[in-house]
Amino acid sequence: MFWKVEDKKELKKFYKNFIAIGLPLTIQQLVSSSLNFIDNLMIGRLGTEYLAAVGFAGSVYRILDLMIFGICSGMGVFISQYFGKRNFESIRKIFGLMMRCAVTIGIIFAVVTYYNAEGIIRIFSKDISVIDIGVSYLKIVVFCYFFYAVSCGITYSLRSMGYTRYPMIAASIGVATNTFFNYCLIYGNFGFPQMDEKGAAIATIIARIVEMAVIMIIVWFKDCHLKGKISSYFNISKSMIKEIIRVSTPVMCTESMWILGTIGLSIAYARLGTDQAACVQIADVVSSISAIIFMGIANSAAVIIGRTIGEGNRNKVVFYSHQVIKVALLMAVFCFVLVEFASKGIVSLYKLDPAIQDLGVYTVRSYGVLVFFKMMNWAILIGIFRAGGDTKVAFYLDILPLWLYGVPMGFLGSYLQLPIYYVIFMAEVSEVIKLVLALFRYRSMRWMKDITV
Repeated sequence: MFWKVEDKKELKKFYKNFIAIGLPLTIQQLVSSSLNFIDNLMIGRLGTEYLAAVGFAGSVYRILDLMIFGICSGMGVFISQYFGKRNFESIRKIFGLMMRCAVTIGIIFAVVTYYNAEGIIRIFSKDISVIDIGVSYLKIVVFCYFFYAVSCGITYSLRSMGYTRYPMIAASIGVATNTFFNYCLIYGNFGFPQMDEKGAAIATIIARIVEMAVIMIIVWFKDCHLKGKISSYFNISKSMIKEIIRVSTPVMCTESMWILGTIGLSIAYARLGTDQAACVQIADVVSSISAIIFMGIANSAAVIIGRTIGEGNRNKVVFYSHQVIKVALLMAVFCFVLVEFASKGIVSLYKLDPAIQDLGVYTVRSYGVLVFFKMMNWAILIGIFRAGGDTKVAFYLDILPLWLYGVPMGFLGSYLQLPIYYVIFMAEVSEVIKLVLALFRYRSMRWMKDITV
């Protein structure tokens, strides 16, 4: 199937590009996720009510994040393939559309969340103290959504072209800023007032502003094919918009339906009580940290696969996709082992009662058992199928197992009042179903499509 003489040369080229793109991307994901982890850890030391409340408030951010990710990654498929064709004029047009969509969503989320903060927190908990803390945090942190949307639009455009080092730098500076102001404003250090959850929210806003400013300055001086006349961001043809909508809509629907399903599971878990909900928040952070590696793999694969499809070399695309599967398999095993062995140490960082600590360890380990399947799914669905333009099938594979199996099982487990780690395991088996179906689709090779034609 491949030109055997060049196999080794192509293999070396693949891993060189994969590391050059993926390593900064993974570091950036680690740094970006650290911002939420630091918030979670620092606020968690004030008590389980604070940990649960800020975790519930963070569900709004997760919806915003995934909706923007859906828009940007959907359009990023085009940017990646056009980059393979060296068509920078079309890239700037798509970038302009991407920025307008991301900023609009950020503003809408901020306004709706601010005026419905209490109702949102009440979806998750009836505990008055949790509601008060959650509303207090949420009504402040919404002011960072605009700045975050701007950063995302620029970041995903740079990623799609393989410029992953610059977003990493901006995210690192943002996290350092967030950590410093969290330490100052949550606990009242260095002469600052002690503001508890309000301090965490203000620190997040400052960090997002700094991150946005840094990435904009980098693009201004480095260009990266995004700089142009104002008109170059708007003169986009109706046919291109139609094609973008056709390919991007399943991606946006996937992220929207996925986060709604995830929130549905959070509601089911929250029905088991505040302590169990706090354990879920800890497990979510641990799961997110292990997922960092795979978001790096998936996004790096998407850039390489999309760019190679744009070049028109089908055999090379197949060859590269096989390498992505191999890398994903090895790293999935590594993440599983890491989560299992690190669970006690991570839970011990939180200020929890001994009985709740044991519950937290079991909860984290339940997540860890299924982390292998979840990470493999991300690598295949995001890194290969989306980059190949097969977004509609990726939508079905991502959403149907979650909604037809995972969410019902989560509510069944909470209704039966089973321990939280049993309920999580029951619900997350949907990832096993998803992986089996994804591998069948991958073997068919029908996911490979040049959407720029």
